[in-house]
Amino acid sequence: MIDWRIYYGDGSTFSSEDGAAEDAPPGGVICVAWYDEDHRRRLAHGSDYYIFDAGRWSGVDASGFWQHLGEPGAKIVKLGRMIGDLKFRDVMSKAMNDLPIEEAARR
Repeated sequence: MIDWRIYYGDGSTFSSEDGAAEDAPPGGVICVAWYDEDHRRRLAHGSDYYIFDAGRWSGVDASGFWQHLGEPGAKIVKLGRMIGDLKFRDVMSKAMNDLPIEEAARR
């Protein structure tokens, strides 16, 4: 089962079923969907950087990026990208409809 999925500006995706977070393409991220500790789907979008830490994704700005780099441990960071509105709405529609809102619904 999918724990998270990354949505890219070119329409492609990469999920936990495709490989580890560090194996995902590094740039062009529009949105990341994942399930939190409450088993609810969360979406991170509109960020400069997307970090994967302790099994969850976060969208952060430059300050959050540098703060993350200053913390101990291995780092997984993906880069966000701006795209046109029409394409953005298409990617976000896919992100909001691919994974069920409640994780239990996918079992």
